[in-house]
Amino acid sequence: MAKATDKDEALKRLGGGRWQTRDERFTIEPQSGTWVVVDAEQTDELGLPLVRGPFGSLGAAKEAIAGARDAEPAASPLAARAAKLGDRPRPSATSKAAGPSTSKAAERAASETPAKSGKASGPEPPAEPRWIGALDPAERRRANRVIDRLMAAGAPDPEGIARRDIVGEVPAVAAFAVAQAIAALGKDASPQDVVELLATGRDEDLGVRWRLVDGDDRPITLDLGAARRR
Repeated sequence: MAKATDKDEALKRLGGGRWQTRDERFTIEPQSGTWVVVDAEQTDELGLPLVRGPFGSLGAAKEAIAGARDAEPAASPLAARAAKLGDRPRPSATSKAAGPSTSKAAERAASETPAKSGKASGPEPPAEPRWIGALDPAERRRANRVIDRLMAAGAPDPEGIARRDIVGEVPAVAAFAVAQAIAALGKDASPQDVVELLATGRDEDLGVRWRLVDGDDRPITLDLGAARRR
């Protein structure tokens, strides 16, 4: 199997703290403060979608997806059981006579069970992370928007950065944007290029801006030409 590219591994946000690959094979879900990866193409010993993890961060879960694509498919233990059942002798005529009534009764019981319980089949989608749920509606929308933007920008831990910025009131998103901007300058950037970038800048995709200020939060305007003339 060809190795997936970064573009192939782009994730789309499903809501409720879940993410999914574009081919819908892998779904990343929050679980007790960690993350798990659900593989829709492989099954566990019960025949359910294979769950990998837990992982400490969203970035680690995303890396696990790339590793899972390169790994050989795991053989399902159900295949061996099915083979054994196929080798069993066929039931006698007496057993066949009693079989249909038992089978129909089991089918009726299975079809009636969901109606009695009133619950839909399949797992319920996980709730949003607790810190997002504790925000007021406007801040909740902002948090989800920031996480989406950080994910699109390739941030290693979008939810963690957004939480520090919104709940911790630390300019974590701007710090990530500045680091990205400095990296984009390249190794041949001059000190003046770096200073000008740090003095003032903005990132339209992440929706942040920054500037150099003094201890009283007053903007500092740099005259690099005058400094060089001294």
